[in-house]
This record gives sequence, structure tokens and C-alpha cells, in this order.
Amino acid sequence: MSTTQKNCLKIVIALVISLSMLFIPFETLGVPINYVQARVVALFLFAALMWILEPIPIWTTSTLVIAIALLGISNQALTFLRPDRYDVSAVNAIVQDAIGPNGAVTPEKVKQIQESVNARLKKKTNLNKDEVLMTLGFQLMDYSEKAEKKGETAVAQQLRDAHHHLYDSSVSSRISSLKFVNVMQQKSTMATFADPIIILFLGGFFLAAAATKYRLDINLAKVLLKPFGTNPKFVMLGLMVVTALFSMFMSNTATAAMMLAILTPVLALFAPEDRGRAAIALCIPIAANIGGIGTPIGTPPNAIALKAMQDMGLTITFGKWMLFGVPFVIVMLLVGWVILVKMFPTQQRELKLEVGGTFLKTPKAIVVYATFAVTIGLWCFSDILKLGLDSNTIAIIPIAVFAATKVITKEDLKAMSWDVLWLVAGGFALGVALQETGLAKDMIDAIPFGTWNPTVLMIGAGFICLFMATFMSHTATASLLMPILAGVAGAMVQSGSMDDAGAIGLLCSIAFASSLGMALPISTPPNALAYATGLVEQKGMAISGTILCLLGLAITFILMYFLQGIGFFAM
Repeated sequence: MSTTQKNCLKIVIALVISLSMLFIPFETLGVPINYVQARVVALFLFAALMWILEPIPIWTTSTLVIAIALLGISNQALTFLRPDRYDVSAVNAIVQDAIGPNGAVTPEKVKQIQESVNARLKKKTNLNKDEVLMTLGFQLMDYSEKAEKKGETAVAQQLRDAHHHLYDSSVSSRISSLKFVNVMQQKSTMATFADPIIILFLGGFFLAAAATKYRLDINLAKVLLKPFGTNPKFVMLGLMVVTALFSMFMSNTATAAMMLAILTPVLALFAPEDRGRAAIALCIPIAANIGGIGTPIGTPPNAIALKAMQDMGLTITFGKWMLFGVPFVIVMLLVGWVILVKMFPTQQRELKLEVGGTFLKTPKAIVVYATFAVTIGLWCFSDILKLGLDSNTIAIIPIAVFAATKVITKEDLKAMSWDVLWLVAGGFALGVALQETGLAKDMIDAIPFGTWNPTVLMIGAGFICLFMATFMSHTATASLLMPILAGVAGAMVQSGSMDDAGAIGLLCSIAFASSLGMALPISTPPNALAYATGLVEQKGMAISGTILCLLGLAITFILMYFLQGIGFFAM
């Protein structure tokens, strides 16, 4: 079977399994899911299968997710797929009965009020009994005031009486019995492409592209590696530190590719049987994967976690993330370094890295240096300086400066990782679908999260996330799990079984766990690049990666528990 045939078969499997969700009688089975929410379940399953099987690039799946959501679930879906969001006749009957059959209000006026009520309700994003009651009350009082101004005192009084009748037990019970079908909003679905978190990531891309173009990365590597001397063990530690540092602000894949390119002549110095050569090659992807955890823009799962927190009304600033992210990275780098030193002892006595180049002094290079320093400085210290800028707003500075000074040209724009932004946007769209159709709330209301132990939830979710991230894209893993766990955390906060700090700790631990899945060559692009050098055996990568994954997850849980204990997230 050819590759094309295999991929077609994978797509068919994903479609058949996901479409089967549309024919399951959820409500008959006692599961509170309406037919629009069943479409969301099918879409969610389709995305998961496509991201796992990868018959097409994962970013392409994200665009499909958004397209399907717009065409089949949104308020601007295909006409024959748009549902009746509520029982119009039932609402009209409530209006009629509240006003009464007799009196000064004419049938024409009643019909006018009914049409006005329905017009307003159809524009509502989230329909529920409270929205219906509020809309009915507002319209009745609005028409009452208009009648009063016209001198129609009897009409105005009857409409005021109708407003009071809305709160009678007989009428309010009828409102409570109404069933609603909510859909995604076209605007919020489209907005996932330009979410503030997307702009934050784009700002990081501009910084990374400018640093590479003007050799800031290479020259910084040269300076930063000098203190580590020529002892192979410490040279490896230096390589890990530099790689991790770059990965905090650049693409993990681009960083790994750059560092492996620097090491190509160095690796030739090792004897063929020297295991230290594998350690040097393997330290790059490990550091790249770990380093991204240190900042919100270091890796997409961090950004997805921030988005989930913002939707819950919780805030973690760029600098605050670094206060716990960077120490975690430092500890994990040391753990990874010790593992590599022990597993891959080297026979080499001395290792000299020859990194060429000097810092450029052209006007554009100086613009890059200054903008890089200002942007990172603002990200780290904006809160302390009380400038009132959030991380997303600060991210627009390098975009604007580099575009205005032509540091970044349209050719540079074409080379940026737009696929990553589209992949993240697809994950955001799944979250919007879960929230706006009410699926997340209905499913969460059906589960007694108030009785759950937050620590057990964090540990269980962390292991599930780590397992998924080992075999599929880290971003896809976070995109699938983060909306669900954000909903769970929100429900537990409302029930009192978890506080805001616990919710932040849960979502941060999932972001960390997503980046720790690095036991296999397929786990991350940096792993694949290192494996492609031919110097790393899959067995060695699996053993070192698994040890590091599990230790990293344990350290994550301890860190989050400690931060919650000292009230860090509440500061």
C-alpha cells in the first residue's frame, strides 16, 4: 500500500469514527448532549484522530477544524444545518399570557412585542432562562415607557403588569422549562486567528527571525559558551544552557537546528566508538524541549495555557511565568546533564568549540539589539515598572519596529512558522466550540467535581498529557486537553473544591507535561533532528527521555504544590 493510500485510509477512519458520534442518541441514553453539541463531540474526535494519525500536516487539520466549525456549528453555518435555538412558539405564548387576552394592548401590539423579543433572543450568544427572562422584561418595560410618552396610560399600565407577571410561579416555571441550543459565534471563531496570544507568539517569531538574520543568536552563543572551558562535560552543560536560553524566545526546532549545525565539525572530533558523541548530539534536543517551558512564548502549550487562564479571568504575566518557569528549566537542565554524563561517558579529554563571527554594528543590527533588549525587559519588568502593559501588547513592539525599519521584509515574513500559529488557532477554536455551545458546562455539571481531589486530578491529567505528548504533537496535545481541563477547573472553583491558585497550577502543569514528552524521535522536531544525525540510537533516546520525562513530571507537581502553598499565584 502506497503512502497516499495509507493516508487516505487514515482520513476515512477518522471521518467514519467521528461521524458515528452524530448518530448516537445521547439524550436517550441520559447524557445531556443536544444535536449541536454532538457535532462538537464529532469535531473534537476528528481533530484528535487526525492529529494522532497525521495523514495530513497537523496545522492543516487545525484549518479544517475551523472551517468545519464555521460551516456546521456556528451561527453562520449552512442554512440546513442551523438549528432552532429555542421554541419560538413557546416564547410567544409566554408573552401573550403575561400580557393577557383582554385590555388596552391590541393584538397587533402583542405581535410587535413578540417579534421584538425574538429578534433580540436570536442575537444572543448564550441563551438560557435568565437571558429569556431579562429580554422579556426589558421589552415589556421598553414598550410601556413608549406608550407612556404617547399618553397611552392604560397600555403602559397593562405592560407594567405583564412585566410583574413574568415573576409569577406559573410563568417563571414555563421559562425554566424552555430548552436551548447554543451555537458558536462566527466572530469568535474567526477571532482565533488573531487572538492576543497569537500576537504574542508572532512577536516572538519577529524577534527570532531578526536575531537569526543579524547573527545575534550565533554571536551570543559564542559569548555564552566561553565560560564553560574545554572539558567535554562542561562544554555539554554550556551547550544545554545556551540552547535552553535561545529556546525561551525562539522556535525549539530552529534553535535545535542551529545548535546542531554549530556542532557538526565538533562531533567529527570524537572517535567512532566514543559514546560522548551521542551525549553531545542528544543534549541539544533535550535542552531545546526543556528551555521552551521557561517563557510564555517558548512553546505553544504555554500560550494555550495562558489563553485558557485568561478565558477564566485568571492572569499570569510574562515575568511571573518566568519566575517559576526559569528555575524549573535550570533544575531540569542539571538533571538532564547528569543523566547524559552517566549514561554516555566520553573518552575525549578536551573539546574546543570554534564559533565564528562578530557582532554586527550596522544601524539595523543595532535596532535589533535594542528592540530585543527593550521587549524582553518590558516582558519581565512591566509589572514592577507599573506601565500598565500586558505581554500581548508588548509583543506588538518588535512587530512594528522591525516592519517600520525594514529589518523584517516580506521575504522574511514568508519564512516564518505560520503553520504553528494556525495550529494553535485550531486548538483555540475547539475551546470556543466547547464553551459557546454549552457542551463543557453541561458535561461538567453532570460530573460531581466538587468531590474530586485537586491533587489527584493534577497528577492524573499530567500523566495522560505526558503519554499523549510522547506520541503526538505537543501543541495538539495541549489543544485537546486544555479546554477540557479549564472547564473542569472552573467547575471545581465554583464548587469550592479548588481555588484560583489550584486552577492556575493545574493548567501550568499540563503545559509543562506537554513539553516533557520527549522519549522518542517522533515526540518532537528537535528529537527528530538529533536522531537524523545518525549519532543517537533510539534506545538511548528512549531511556534518557523516559527518565527525564518522569522526573520532570514529579518536579512539576512538587513545584506547583509549593507555589500554591506559599500563595505565589495569588500575589
